[in-house]
Amino acid sequence: MTDKIQRQSKAMFPTEGDSVVNVKFFLGNNRTVTGAELADQLGRADAQLRAKTAQRVTQLDGHLTTTAI
Repeated sequence: MTDKIQRQSKAMFPTEGDSVVNVKFFLGNNRTVTGAELADQLGRADAQLRAKTAQRVTQLDGHLTTTAI
């Protein structure tokens, strides 16, 4: 687990070159997300950015899902 987290941390915040300067994590109602799960999602997002397959979202409300309470 720690390897995934460390790998993504180094990818986002390298000692040299470009790095992430503003990142926000929106977990919604799921407060049981583990560090490894979050690192996995960050890795997927990074891969999409590098492959230029990520889609820009300008209206976040249209992409949110509702949860029944």
